[in-house]
Amino acid sequence: MLTTTRQQRFDAIVIGSGIGGLTVAALLSKLYHKSVLVLEQHFTPGGFTHTFERKGKFLWDVGLHYVGNMGDGGTGKAVFDYLTNGNLNWHKMPDPFEKFVYPNFTFEVYSDPNRFQSDLIQRFPREQSAIRRYFKDVQKAAFWFGAHSMLELFPVLLHPLLRRFVRHFGAIARQTTQHYLNRHFQDAQLKALLASQWGNYGLPPSQSCFGIHGAIVTHYFKGGWYPVGGAKAIAQAIIPVIEQGGGVVITQRRVTEILLESGVAVGVKAQDTAHAKADLETYFAPIVVSDAGAFNTYVKLIPPNYPLAERQKIQAFPKGNSMVTVYLGLKESPQQLGFQGENHWIYTTYNHDAIVQDPPISADNLPKFCYLSFPSLKDPLAEGHTAEIIAYVDYDFFSQWREQSWRRRGADYTELKAQITQSLIQLVERHYPGFQDLIEYAELSTPLTVEHFDASDRGAIFGIPCIPERLDQSWIGARTPIKNLYLTGVDTLSLGIMGAMMGGVKTAGVLNGAFGFFKIMTTIMRR
Repeated sequence: MLTTTRQQRFDAIVIGSGIGGLTVAALLSKLYHKSVLVLEQHFTPGGFTHTFERKGKFLWDVGLHYVGNMGDGGTGKAVFDYLTNGNLNWHKMPDPFEKFVYPNFTFEVYSDPNRFQSDLIQRFPREQSAIRRYFKDVQKAAFWFGAHSMLELFPVLLHPLLRRFVRHFGAIARQTTQHYLNRHFQDAQLKALLASQWGNYGLPPSQSCFGIHGAIVTHYFKGGWYPVGGAKAIAQAIIPVIEQGGGVVITQRRVTEILLESGVAVGVKAQDTAHAKADLETYFAPIVVSDAGAFNTYVKLIPPNYPLAERQKIQAFPKGNSMVTVYLGLKESPQQLGFQGENHWIYTTYNHDAIVQDPPISADNLPKFCYLSFPSLKDPLAEGHTAEIIAYVDYDFFSQWREQSWRRRGADYTELKAQITQSLIQLVERHYPGFQDLIEYAELSTPLTVEHFDASDRGAIFGIPCIPERLDQSWIGARTPIKNLYLTGVDTLSLGIMGAMMGGVKTAGVLNGAFGFFKIMTTIMRR
């Protein structure tokens, strides 16, 4: 990876080094021998797959907490192996890999969908038939959600027919998760339990489409994996592939504008964020791919004088939810309290919608939900013991500090962060006594932190939210109305690390012409 380059012209430019951007860059380099320039505004590459360190021993991921479908023979594993030339290893999480913690019970999830189903039936025997149907329906919903996301890969002449076909048979994916649960189940505890993983896509059951719920649930049917060496190992393994093709990844370069000539994308302008007074840099390429998200691309990067109907639609579309994360360095291994590396979804209520409607976390208002994760127990190479606590939060609660600089937002902001940190630690301590005594170091990130480093709209870590209306937006996808300009990442296909990566494969496929995606996947699976 380089931070400077003399070359100004490339075969392709990728805006952002998230997993979607790195994927399309690596595929263009490896399959089509193109020199690709990747521009990253952060001082470290990887997007939500990067990590950071404190005190020389504590290492945390910022967005990758676990990934499914990484067993031998899995599609995700095959793609990652291809992108990294097999130089990325994965560690499987222990069973049970998930624990759903509720006021009256804890439910353990093992890496076997048959056991998951039988354990649910054992606890809720009166709903046996509905549970069996649910396991079939989440797979159907996931299939139709994926089918809808793949429509643009087919010839344009087929789109009207395919859209009607997918809309008719894929109606199960378009309903809200809450609608499905209310229609098929009676027990309130069971309905809450089945929606426990909503934090993986950032929307409570009343807002999310059942298609994304199905995609996430089935993604983890066979368990969870974590990259050996931490999330940073992903970028470290992919970047050499880009460089071998004559490309380069430049950090601390914030793209300020996509250059257009006669309505065609021809390059970008970028600001050196390490030297704010430096002149803007200009780079040219016949292909420009944005991994900056649909909102940033259409609203901020395409020149405002270029007429685009999509701008108003995107600005009016509902915003994604934000999160806070407490990064904890521990004095000793959390195994002494019985933790083995599994995830803990801790809820104080069965009403998931009450969590997002709740007033902001404070000393007087303890959170109703948090997600507890242990990066150090998932990574066999970890040296320091670490934990993370994640909770939903309303971005507007922090907006008063938005215009202030990172790490210079004043005493009130610092005090608020301390209150939130302590509240979340107390929630975990209630369920796991002794946890607080393990803590040596604590640091909180807010949506403003995410917005600063990732430039995502309102610090929404999941991109455009997967509400049912998302499926009707023409601006969700790899193609844009501007010739030679494409999107990649989560707003191209689906959410999460795997969704963003496959979004990169999809964009590379679109660049490869008719049925290009399927040609790429055939090559990958053969290898």
